[in-house]
Amino acid sequence: MPYEATAWNKHMKRHSDGRSQFRGTRGGNPPGARALPARVGVWVWGALVCGALAGAATPETLDVGNRRQVFIDGRFMAEARNVTLEVHPPRKTGDRTLQPEHAWERGGIGPYSNVLHDGATYHMWYHAMDTAGWDEGRTNGSICYATSSDGVVWHKPALGLISYAGTRANNIVIGHGAMGVTLGQDGGMVFLDPNAPPESRFRMLCRFGAIGAPGLHLLSSSNGIHWQLTHKSICTYRTNEPHHHLDSQNIMFWDDRIAKYVLYCRRNLFDGGVQGRSVARAESAELGGFPVVQEMPVMIGPEPGDRWLDYYTSAAIKYPWAQDAYYMFPQAYFHYLGGAIPEFPQQSPINAGPLDTQFAASRDGSAWQRYERRPFVRLGMKGEFDWGSARMIHGLVPDTSGRGMYLYYRASDWLHGWDRNESNKRLLRDAGLGAERNIAVISRLVLRRDGFISVRAPWTGGELVTEPLRFQGRRLVLNADTSAGGTLRVGLMGADGGPIPGFSLGECDLIHTCNEVNREVRWKGNPDLGALAQQPIRLRFALSNADLYAFQFRD
Repeated sequence: MPYEATAWNKHMKRHSDGRSQFRGTRGGNPPGARALPARVGVWVWGALVCGALAGAATPETLDVGNRRQVFIDGRFMAEARNVTLEVHPPRKTGDRTLQPEHAWERGGIGPYSNVLHDGATYHMWYHAMDTAGWDEGRTNGSICYATSSDGVVWHKPALGLISYAGTRANNIVIGHGAMGVTLGQDGGMVFLDPNAPPESRFRMLCRFGAIGAPGLHLLSSSNGIHWQLTHKSICTYRTNEPHHHLDSQNIMFWDDRIAKYVLYCRRNLFDGGVQGRSVARAESAELGGFPVVQEMPVMIGPEPGDRWLDYYTSAAIKYPWAQDAYYMFPQAYFHYLGGAIPEFPQQSPINAGPLDTQFAASRDGSAWQRYERRPFVRLGMKGEFDWGSARMIHGLVPDTSGRGMYLYYRASDWLHGWDRNESNKRLLRDAGLGAERNIAVISRLVLRRDGFISVRAPWTGGELVTEPLRFQGRRLVLNADTSAGGTLRVGLMGADGGPIPGFSLGECDLIHTCNEVNREVRWKGNPDLGALAQQPIRLRFALSNADLYAFQFRD
């Protein structure tokens, strides 16, 4: 049976050097970046429309080595028939993973929190407020530390770094005098720096007004508990332009793909009188040297039609378990401004409204796919502990089985701006949008390994063929889910598209009754591909009622 498929749009492949998909004139592409072509594949949540391109050049061979490969765009779709790219939201556990228990947390757990996994330890730094609202004082918060052996049950150690209300039995690491500063809404984010000496391997990006210097700063630590200021003002903004500040969880990490530090930070655009919160990006070979915020290109921001919508923190990550994969979780903030909703015909609450978390993915951390901007972490049902906001915090960690991943989000039954003043509380209560229990906690999310996006085929079947690949290893494993009724086969083809004897689609053992993250592929019982290593080959996948998340060649 001949293989019938259409070519995937070439600009979406690995050869693309497009830098940003923000279409407005305010962010654009950085200098020297080629603009994205006008003709593109059309993305729908779970639906992909491809257009054939005539006269395509002979494709280059992509060296995948023995690295994990995930699906984000058309990189592995030289030809595709009747398949879609499906984004999979995580499963909410309903856990109140971290919730207020102590006096220094009684105002709730804040969204400027993050997790990371190091060796056998799970670390969390979370923002805790000790008063119930802004009207009780701005310097009312701290950054606290928690630890876990499994990412599920967390412990708040008594660190004794500072006295709070007469006792040192607390887990405060910064704020209320710890490290010599007080905190209010200042955000912090911790990452491991592979270039740092042991005494500075933990870095915290933060903005502290008490430091007496503008912009973002870096704190350093050997253990994530004892911190010191090491780098002042690594990023600033032009203060003579109004409406710019860095109140957000700004993100920084070392990107080994480009051997640079990458910064995702807040940039205000202020169109139409609203803040226009957006996510901007910059990179630097050193701990500093970033351009001023106003000169950074916007990655995610309000677009035409987003009259009352902007985008808060990004929680951007470089995915650690696959090649060329970056994920972002921008928080969509719907403002209850005048005219936005009928409940406020005359007076609107100040800077108030709900937030949920969306999803974006990228091959290079600059050109982002947004998949129709559907919610990735949705608001809960009215009355549930996360019906007011669902804001992803930074960090992705493995579960202890190696088959799953954990993410965490700040869940609350109150809207952004609820605690600003009594007028906001009155207006929101009268509109039926007030907080019922004043809950603000961290909750855990679960997703299968590599599980953000899959190639999906319906029961009628679908196929895709890759460009030529060069690999290392002797076996091919798949992260796939056929459940009960689905099937999957893989055929190996030469660079010219002809089947390789012994490894054709028809000779592949049927993969069925499968929900595995490392399912070995066999051809008439033989998994050994060693004789084909380092040769250009194409993979042909045939699926029916199945999801394919990732593939990898292994020894």
